[in-house]
Amino acid sequence: MEFYLDSADVKTIQKYVKNFNVKGVTCNPTIIIKDGGSIKELVENVPKDVELYLQVLAQDHEGIMEETKQLMSLSPNIIVKIPATPEGLIAIRKLKEEGIDTLATAIYSVNQALMAANCGAAYVAPYVNRMNNLEIDGIQATLDIKKVFDEQKIDCKIIAASFKNTAQVQKLIVNGIEAVTIGADLFERVICNNESVQAAKDFADAWENAYGSLELLI
Repeated sequence: MEFYLDSADVKTIQKYVKNFNVKGVTCNPTIIIKDGGSIKELVENVPKDVELYLQVLAQDHEGIMEETKQLMSLSPNIIVKIPATPEGLIAIRKLKEEGIDTLATAIYSVNQALMAANCGAAYVAPYVNRMNNLEIDGIQATLDIKKVFDEQKIDCKIIAASFKNTAQVQKLIVNGIEAVTIGADLFERVICNNESVQAAKDFADAWENAYGSLELLI
């Protein structure tokens, strides 16, 4: 199981990368704007042994290819995210021909994921909750992508994205999705269960009440 952090906030990234074995950091232009970050800061502060996913802005395939190469030149740990538009798919195919792996993002259907993989995407990012907002079952669509990839032995990794709550994350993990990218708010709820925190406090309080000390070896 792999967890990716969806953030452009350097302090948040450093916290989760250092403490919770985050596989990579993912972001897009809107996340960078929201978090007040920059590509330069991300390149400088994300450890080189952690994958950094950055997204293009260009809309035409020539521009997408140019921006992809510009981004990749910044650091060896960068993987470029390309929206799975028709022009994006062309760019993904042409880049694959040059030996460049990319992530097809903004996936809203099984067919779209299959076409991205067919064009050579190394990764696809289905937008789980955004599909739900369109009255598409985002969890089922993501699991259907996995089913087809597995049955047809398609070498393309699913990194599920766009979550509203931890229940969505858990449902995918239980059903075999091996990688998710989530924001810091949901990450906090994944790693911190208040009942566990209270249980740890209760153990310490019981020991202190019994022995008048929190020294374990007494």
